[in-house]
Amino acid sequence: MNMKSTIKKTILVVAFIAVVAGVFLLAQEKVTKDVTHCGLISIMAACVLIYFYNRYIYGAIEPCPPVKETGVEVKEFQARTKRLDEKVRKLTAELSAARLKLETEIANRPLDQRELQQRLKHLNCLYGLSKIVNRQEIPLKQIFQETISLIRDAFRYPNAMCVRITFDGIRYETDNFKKSESSRHTRIKAQAEDVGVIEVYHLAGTSKSGEDVFLKEENDLLNAVAEWLGSIAERKKAEEKLRLFQNLIERSNDCIFAVEPKWGRFLNVNNRACESLGYAQKELLNMMTIKDIEESLPDDDSWRKQVEQLKQKNDIVKESQYRRKDGTTFFVETSLKLVSQEKQDYIIAIARDITERKRAEATLKTAQEKLLETAREVGMAEVATGVLHNVGNVLNSVSVTAESIQKRVRNSKVSYLEDVVSLLDEHKDTLATFISTEERGRKLPAFLTNLSAELVEEQTRCLEALEALTKHVQHVGDIIQLQQSHSKTKGLTEPTSVAELVEDTIQINSEALTRNNVEVRREIAHHPTVLLDRHKVLQMLTNLISNAIYALSKSGRDDKVLKIRVGEPRDGYFRIDVCDNGIGIPKENLTRVFEHGFTTKKKGHGFGLHSTALSANELDGSIRVHSDGPGRGAVFTLELPFKTQEAAK
Repeated sequence: MNMKSTIKKTILVVAFIAVVAGVFLLAQEKVTKDVTHCGLISIMAACVLIYFYNRYIYGAIEPCPPVKETGVEVKEFQARTKRLDEKVRKLTAELSAARLKLETEIANRPLDQRELQQRLKHLNCLYGLSKIVNRQEIPLKQIFQETISLIRDAFRYPNAMCVRITFDGIRYETDNFKKSESSRHTRIKAQAEDVGVIEVYHLAGTSKSGEDVFLKEENDLLNAVAEWLGSIAERKKAEEKLRLFQNLIERSNDCIFAVEPKWGRFLNVNNRACESLGYAQKELLNMMTIKDIEESLPDDDSWRKQVEQLKQKNDIVKESQYRRKDGTTFFVETSLKLVSQEKQDYIIAIARDITERKRAEATLKTAQEKLLETAREVGMAEVATGVLHNVGNVLNSVSVTAESIQKRVRNSKVSYLEDVVSLLDEHKDTLATFISTEERGRKLPAFLTNLSAELVEEQTRCLEALEALTKHVQHVGDIIQLQQSHSKTKGLTEPTSVAELVEDTIQINSEALTRNNVEVRREIAHHPTVLLDRHKVLQMLTNLISNAIYALSKSGRDDKVLKIRVGEPRDGYFRIDVCDNGIGIPKENLTRVFEHGFTTKKKGHGFGLHSTALSANELDGSIRVHSDGPGRGAVFTLELPFKTQEAAK
């Protein structure tokens, strides 16, 4: 029995020493590095173990022998109890002495203790913040609201502190918030940008002793909290954006698919795709592929070709048909885009139902065909109107020229020849005597000379007028011939001298220019022979010059000037400017002068400029107008392609 008891005691002593040593090491690691503090904690743990050993274990290990009625055994029991009491008193005295020694050391080093307590506050703050963050569903607002209390409690003087966090323009404050002179500020950053600030104010102001009320460790704590809040806010906002994005995708009117490129298998689909196709989401994701729903992809080979095309172009937009679960189909416009994520390729397919658009396009096509037929009929009427207008312009010149010829013939001095013949016939028998002796006879040779010169001049003027009249009549024929071939895509192009074309146009309008006392100025750059639809350009220039003459005739000016400029070719085009200093064009009419039926003339029809604009477009050219306002003239600019025979070859 003695041997067994000795073994038990040895085991208990070893366990006791191991526990005390373990408490010492644990205190040194978790609580403080101070050896004295750790020793005190170990002694306290030893006392507690001794107490529990004596109270609950000792009797179980070494039960007291039954008290016999002999005095020797009672004495032995009393002696043993006495020795145990003395041992406890001794240990208690030693523990008291150690405690007093430790208290003395702590009293001698109060600064270390305060630093330890303050450090513990900081750790509690960061620990509390981590507990808040680990709550998944907590919103940012609650995180900031709880953080301001944690920050305040972590400071050396929490009751004298107030805290405010400003984030994205929203402020979170403690109940006692009030600004003061003594404060600390720390910026909150997310992705290297300022997103907020932490402000801490000491409500009691500065210390009377001049000591800083804020510790350096507190500044470090604020920086750590600000960095943590920045990362938390960045993560929370990213989560909110992700939830918003997912919500938008789910609520989209388009079908959205995430597709695996190799086999075309669906990785994810939105609700709209499920509704449009008539499948549940699990059905689409359960080994179904995009080839199962798209009519234009009957097999794997078709899908591989499309993926290769997508890799080359990165995105594709195409029209196709999707097949629903019930077998019906509908038209879609699908946008396919190849994206890479973590070295893995994915395809995002966004399909829009265009069934209504297809139906509208079919309806529109039918309407366009009907409109085209109607436009053809209207165009024929418009062509006829243009013919009448242009022929009318030329016939006006024909009328003026014919009237001029008629006036010259009516006032001709040919009638004087009849008087001369009668006079000669009257003195035919004595003609020599009459011419040599009588006064009238002597004047007759001089009179015949002057009359001959005047008749020759009249003949020349009449021939010029008749030549102009012939040109006018020929131009009428050209216009009619031009309009007869109007239905062709392009008119007949022929080598044409721009300078000669301008002169022909001036000649056509020469009578009107002369009648209205208009001075014509030419600024024509040298051009090689160009390929033009000569008659169509002649018609356009005739309309422009005719309008300019009308504007000059209504201006009331004495210095009526019509200027025609032909500039150097530029960017494959050359310009013809028809300028006048006539009545000008109001600003509100500048955008309407080329409209069909718009005119400011009392007897106008509004066809000339409209027809000119159409002809310019048919020749791949353009026409525009500029005017500084009423009374300040106008400039019409005709721009036409510059094509030469050499270039055409």
